[in-house]
Amino acid sequence: MNRGGRRHRRIWQGDARVWCPGGRWGPRRTRTSECKLIVCAETLYTELIKECAKGKRLQPRSAGTAEFKSQGRALIANWEIRPNAVWRFGRVFFRCSSCRSLCTRLYSPLPESELACRRCWGLSYASRSQNYKDSIWGRGPFARMFPITQREWTSDATKERRRERAAASAERWKRRARLLAEKDSLK
Repeated sequence: MNRGGRRHRRIWQGDARVWCPGGRWGPRRTRTSECKLIVCAETLYTELIKECAKGKRLQPRSAGTAEFKSQGRALIANWEIRPNAVWRFGRVFFRCSSCRSLCTRLYSPLPESELACRRCWGLSYASRSQNYKDSIWGRGPFARMFPITQREWTSDATKERRRERAAASAERWKRRARLLAEKDSLK
């Protein structure tokens, strides 16, 4: 955020609803990966398909509420399904309880906090604070001693996370295909 024409790496009071006090340059935004609970629309979609296999109707423009348990507390999230050519029954979205916008992830950064979207909490992604320079030591002889630069390392880490997400997605679709096959066999 710019304050007085200069770029600051720290956040100021009121910039975010939650923050970490121990950032390198002072308080920093809490990262999405540091949240106590992350609720994904993909997980809810699989659960809705299970309900569909039991005979409930699932179609675009459906809406409802879902309950999630976190440390003995019940958290409620509103959801709705929008028409989509890729998803068989339509794309599932959450409705943020704070700003009422559609989102695919809801976060609870603290054990006692409610579910809300990333923008409402003022959360950041870990990749936003990565240093993508060729090396943290510069381009001199000291940097040439290391076989990989920071830019290459972050690129490799991103590729690995993409592979992991693709594998998790393939596994979710296998489970969904089994659920849908069960549903079709009941007819």
